[in-house]
Amino acid sequence: MNAASAEVFTVGREELRQELAADLSRGGYVYRESGGDEAADRYFEKHLVLSRPGLLTRSARLLADLVPAETERIAVVGVAAGTIATALSQQTGIPLLLGRQAGDGSVRFDGERYTDVKCVLLEDVVFTGSQALLGAEALAAVEAAVLGVVCLLDRESGGAQSLAEAGFPLRALFLEGELLRLAREGS
Repeated sequence: MNAASAEVFTVGREELRQELAADLSRGGYVYRESGGDEAADRYFEKHLVLSRPGLLTRSARLLADLVPAETERIAVVGVAAGTIATALSQQTGIPLLLGRQAGDGSVRFDGERYTDVKCVLLEDVVFTGSQALLGAEALAAVEAAVLGVVCLLDRESGGAQSLAEAGFPLRALFLEGELLRLAREGS
């Protein structure tokens, strides 16, 4: 491993937060004109993380600290979260449960699945929590022990509260407010 490669793996949370905030100030948020509230009109361009190996690897290393030690599976629904989950699985050695949304809106998980398997649901971005709740409830329906939901970004729009009320605590690597504040300070 050369010195440049080593740098990719040694950046801490604060440095990653600053890098994401810098990307956000250069267009990492997409604004849509729907006439609704500002938070709903804002979209976090998660592909900034997903498409850059350095950011993805560093995010997975930092997300690993949010995964409870007793976790036996990382569950995920969707391609975007699946990209982060794959990096996190490689980082932690914890196998994945891959979910997919069926035509009727329900979520089904594939892979090794056992009753009482201790798992976390990984999300890329949590807004209202409705998608995470679908996944967590689908896991609970197959008798998995859902330890909670872990995400890259909590948009702070009620998702954490909705999930907590359903018994699924949310642990986020970043909060939207902190990234936006840092992006504003840097511009």
